[in-house]
Amino acid sequence: MKKSFRLATLFNIPIEINYTWFIVLGLIIFTLARGYFPYTNPELDPASHWLMALIAALLLFASLLAHEFSHSLVAIHNNLPINGITLFIFGGVAHMEKEPSSPAVEFKMAIAGPLMSFFLSLLFFGLTQVFYILRFPSFVLSITNYLFMLNLVVGIFNLIPGFPLDGGRVLRATLWHFYKDIRKATAIASGFGKGFAFLLMGLGFLNLFTGALIAGIWFIFIGLFLREAAESSYRQVAIKKFLGKVTIASLITKDVISVPANTTLDQLIDNYFFKFRHHSFPVVEDDQILGLLTLHLVKEVDRSKWAKTTAREAMLPLNNSLVISEYAEAIEALPKMARNKVGRLLVIEGDKLVGILSQRDIMQLFEFKSEIEG
Repeated sequence: MKKSFRLATLFNIPIEINYTWFIVLGLIIFTLARGYFPYTNPELDPASHWLMALIAALLLFASLLAHEFSHSLVAIHNNLPINGITLFIFGGVAHMEKEPSSPAVEFKMAIAGPLMSFFLSLLFFGLTQVFYILRFPSFVLSITNYLFMLNLVVGIFNLIPGFPLDGGRVLRATLWHFYKDIRKATAIASGFGKGFAFLLMGLGFLNLFTGALIAGIWFIFIGLFLREAAESSYRQVAIKKFLGKVTIASLITKDVISVPANTTLDQLIDNYFFKFRHHSFPVVEDDQILGLLTLHLVKEVDRSKWAKTTAREAMLPLNNSLVISEYAEAIEALPKMARNKVGRLLVIEGDKLVGILSQRDIMQLFEFKSEIEG
């Protein structure tokens, strides 16, 4: 089951919403409708408070989207491809195919987000003042004032020097410029990020003990997320260093077992998945590669339909995100695997299937080389 769905495409950048986004959307609406707006506008009825909360929450997430777009547009301007933007439970993230080429590019891309948030904060502050002078209804002022404060908080929070927050990226750019070593700079900035994450988790547990249950849970969740993000960001840089010159040809499994396109899913389970214990198989017809079928895709089909559903109907059709050349570098494979969401790539030269590559193949080599080289 997909965790995100496509909302729109702007500036050729796909925008997706992770289903966890609706959790925080609901919490923000509930908090505003039951707490903030009844306090600022007690003369209004509950239905009005809920409507105000919905409008404010949607404008807040539009602001977060603008924050991420500012990163993305600067990245694209500096020849850094952006695969998309995903809104999720803690805000949003822009998906880059590769790391910035220089400290200067890193700095410009990182600072763009907070600058956008500060600009939006100033914009909503100005609107609040103008609306006050023009004697707009008080509920309009409450919404714009809330957006002024929240964008200011988002800008300040993202400037905290802990990777992968924007401030952490600014710190990494500075250290990268000083040490001339992106791996060392990332390690230090990630250390600050993990330190800040543990601080947040500590504050979360403190809130739990003092009775602030909701605030405590949020601090802990955000801390856990930042800690994992800091570790994974450093791991990506380390992977790039250790795998930079390794070619796909040295990693692939060459004795590939393929399945005929007209094979039914119940036959596949018995004769392929159980027998060979692989998680995926290329699908072929008349020696032509049609796509890739994974165990996960089979499980998405109702079991009662397995006897009548063929591999062709259940497979992921062949596309660029499923294919890589054996002469490509291993580091190029990881973004493709992230895009196709199956963790596998078909290695094809011309019309011939040369082999298959899994994410596990790459990570095993990375773990071995990192253990040897330190």
